[in-house]
Amino acid sequence: MRLHYRTQGKGPSLIILHGLFGSMDNWRSLVPMFARQFQVTTVDLPNHGRSPHKENFNYPALASDLAHFMDQQGVGVAALLGHSLGGKVAMQCALDFPERIAQLVVVDIAPRFYPPAHLFIFEALRKLDLSVYDNRREVDRALASSLPNSALRQFLLMNLDKTGEGYRWRINLEGLSRNYHAICAAVSHGGEPYSRPSLFIKGECSDYLQKSDEQEIKKQFPMAEVISIPDTGHWVQADAPAVFTNVVLEFLDRKSTHL
Repeated sequence: MRLHYRTQGKGPSLIILHGLFGSMDNWRSLVPMFARQFQVTTVDLPNHGRSPHKENFNYPALASDLAHFMDQQGVGVAALLGHSLGGKVAMQCALDFPERIAQLVVVDIAPRFYPPAHLFIFEALRKLDLSVYDNRREVDRALASSLPNSALRQFLLMNLDKTGEGYRWRINLEGLSRNYHAICAAVSHGGEPYSRPSLFIKGECSDYLQKSDEQEIKKQFPMAEVISIPDTGHWVQADAPAVFTNVVLEFLDRKSTHL
């Protein structure tokens, strides 16, 4: 599988992973700041963006896909930054391929099981007949009754593609829905913990990463630091981009001897 990606900058390798229903474009505004010090590669995960679709969508498989991607790009070792779903993929990759991941940054997610909180999104998107709409505004209005949060709708509509036959979802909606149980699952690993530097960033106003998660984080990632960025929700990097970028760069700079 050849994942869709974009690379910018020079220096040690930093790979960035997006969350569920997202794409590498979610990181576009922050990449230039990271690219001043790193060769930054943003990746569309399988079933997202412009990457291929696949049926086997679980964390061990995604970690293997990422390691294979690094082989294809000639990247032996990289720092890895992931948000939400991407953070779980990053954790799994660090546990399964620790020699390949020099530093780990996980944004607002823990390695545990999460209750299925996105079912209403799948339902809203799946019941929409895209063939009857002429423009994005009509699709947005059609979603408004099921998804009243305008910011959420605009985020989801980034996955809408216009083709010669009308609109289609760029994400593999059916494949993600079928594998949603695996997306909610915990990161699993029967081997040694990941003993290299790790940073877990919590959105202060988000309940995704809780104080009670820190024991399990420390068990699997014993060198982990856990910090909270004030006045931010689950999308920490969007709510406080300057603070978030500074926190990540300061961590990577301090731990650069591992790269």
